[in-house]
Amino acid sequence: MSRPRKTIGLSQLVTMVNDRNRASICSRECRDGWNSLLEDILMKCNAYGGFRYLRADEVPHGQLAGEAFDTHLRRIFPDETRRCYIVRG
Repeated sequence: MSRPRKTIGLSQLVTMVNDRNRASICSRECRDGWNSLLEDILMKCNAYGGFRYLRADEVPHGQLAGEAFDTHLRRIFPDETRRCYIVRG
């Protein structure tokens, strides 16, 4: 009988956090925790490739986006926890 796997790959972890940042309706503080932990892991693995903010069409209806534009087309950041992380390859 084989043992269950007890580890996950870095890319799986990034995908999990990105998916949660995209789909969650939880508090900003919760997403901030996921993001902080992921950034620390990526930095320690020398794999941090940055992030981009999610747009309104990428988050649940009625939720704030990571970036948007005001009436003067200036970039604003309604919810900076709405991020999509990039792994440096």
